[in-house]
Amino acid sequence: MLVTAYDAGKESCGWKRKYGCIGPPVYAYGPLKGKRKLVGITADGTKAKKGTIAADIRKYPFGTKMYVPGYGWGEVHDVGSAIKGDHIDVFFPSHKDAMKWGKKYLKVIILRRQ
Repeated sequence: MLVTAYDAGKESCGWKRKYGCIGPPVYAYGPLKGKRKLVGITADGTKAKKGTIAADIRKYPFGTKMYVPGYGWGEVHDVGSAIKGDHIDVFFPSHKDAMKWGKKYLKVIILRRQ
């Protein structure tokens, strides 16, 4: 499975400040462009933290638990426009750590939610 990494920053999550450096963050592109973005909140409404995984929820629904070698256990709570099929994005609290992770192909253990 392709495993990439993200953080809550604008580079990873596609947001910008409405009025340059001030104002609330808004979506920078896509169908919600210009609408307010709650930074650090996942698609299912939980706060992103270590162990949060973004996945294609048609294949891996919210709550699916996964073991990612080198990262540990996580659970699907988020989605991403580029996350399709057998591609997941693991959350890191810092942009530096997310960039350090990079892009890896790994054998991920998946525990389906009942």
